[in-house]
Amino acid sequence: MVVLEYKGARMEVAELGAEMRRFVSTDGVERIWSGDPAVWKSTAPVLFPTINLLKNGVVTIEGREWAVPKHGFAKYRQFELTAQGEDYLTFTLTADEETRAVYPFEFALHVTHRFTEGGFETTYVVENRSGRQMPFVIGGHPGFTCPMAEGEKFTDYVLRFEKPEDGRHLLCDADHLICGEETSDLGEDHRTLTLRYEEFDRLDTYIFAGLNSRSVELIHKEHGHGIRVSFPMEVLAVWTMPGKCAPYLCIEPWQGLPPLADESGLFEDKPYHITLAAGESYTCGYRMEVI
Repeated sequence: MVVLEYKGARMEVAELGAEMRRFVSTDGVERIWSGDPAVWKSTAPVLFPTINLLKNGVVTIEGREWAVPKHGFAKYRQFELTAQGEDYLTFTLTADEETRAVYPFEFALHVTHRFTEGGFETTYVVENRSGRQMPFVIGGHPGFTCPMAEGEKFTDYVLRFEKPEDGRHLLCDADHLICGEETSDLGEDHRTLTLRYEEFDRLDTYIFAGLNSRSVELIHKEHGHGIRVSFPMEVLAVWTMPGKCAPYLCIEPWQGLPPLADESGLFEDKPYHITLAAGESYTCGYRMEVI
């Protein structure tokens, strides 16, 4: 575990998965969920080079099937701390024999966690070190503490989108394959999703694709305090473990989707995926700020 303190805030990041395990903001509030293994042992895993399970457990790359684990392999791998400053930590994962056994590319994945004025930002840089095109998807899976103060309830909070949205979100079947969509009520302003545990029990995950918004706020519906999560990616998933009434909400920016029920299985057919030419790199990530 690497610990860094800066101007009254504190982060703790594990070399395993380059996962932020703890973030305490300058007001002393724990912003990242505790990772209680009785509920969900992760806190903020990195999803690369796939998201969720694969259709029939495999994806086809260059005419061959590859069995990439759920949410990719990055979360299970030891990263190396490759750079550190007074306000940031950078961890790097590169291809090795084990990654090549499930994903046939040379790559480097750099994950940087940096303090910001009101919170932190996490940045992903993917480098294609292969001599050919490399497809992938990538995403964050941070769990944020909710409620955020004693005496409050999860259901006291709402998720408010930056811009009006139509409420459409994708649905997954029992095999985690996207099989359709439905529309949720976002209120009179077309921006506000009310948080109800029973909806997560029913849906498991809200998956919003093609949003107008590039930020959302997790805020108390009465006093308006909470956090804002900003992201450049094209998909946003919202999740808490079904059946647990757990005190956290995952706000997950994704560049990519879980598999579609009717997909071809070819990586290059996956919606929102990125394909890098030889020698190219791609940068994305998210920012959390207290409001």
